[in-house]
Amino acid sequence: MLFNVVGGNTFTTKTNGWGDIKLGGLYRFYLEDNRKAHFGIGFSLPTGSIDEKDRTPRPGVPPTFNSNQLPASMQLGSGTFDLLPSITYVQQLEDWSWGTQARGIIRLEDENSNGYRHGHVFETLAWAGYNFAEWIGLNSGLSYKHTGKLKGTQKDIGLVGPAGRSVTTAFNENYGGERIDLIVGMNLLAPSGVLKDHRLSLDLRIPLWQDLNGYQLETDSVITVGWQKSF
Repeated sequence: MLFNVVGGNTFTTKTNGWGDIKLGGLYRFYLEDNRKAHFGIGFSLPTGSIDEKDRTPRPGVPPTFNSNQLPASMQLGSGTFDLLPSITYVQQLEDWSWGTQARGIIRLEDENSNGYRHGHVFETLAWAGYNFAEWIGLNSGLSYKHTGKLKGTQKDIGLVGPAGRSVTTAFNENYGGERIDLIVGMNLLAPSGVLKDHRLSLDLRIPLWQDLNGYQLETDSVITVGWQKSF
């Protein structure tokens, strides 16, 4: 849910529904003592809608009667088939572990049905972790991420202001950029009891450097919470 404030009035824009479905698998191609590496390949299927519309503020038009195509950043999906490759190397010591990974998103189509395509994405990261006990471990690392600009044009976006430039997300030059994040994480594993083999993970990313294309909102921090159950 996004909130836009224009002229002292607050308008709420909402998109609800399924996003793109991602399928993938891992293949371990190296294993020696406490070192291993695997290659991952996945596909993103364009199941998320790219035709979402909602009320957007426009001069002289009551918002209740105004419905426009939302920009690409507010759509539920990408509208394209995407390739998701990755390669990972990990070394596990008695209490310590470290690893590195490179992964990306490669758009397999020139444009979607609305005439645009999200930029390719490349990310590389390295981390180290320490297990304080059987049930708790901490890790920290750095990541670098590059996201390409939007390609093509977006149709039917409700543009306002001088030359329609007030809707920054309607223009390709305001997408993509580079960033370096500090990663701090924690893993909690239940070794026994009713929660045995359940894992709870917390991941905090704090940007150390951001170089965004055009006019965009910077990211202050990102928190990811995950739950896993092994069988």
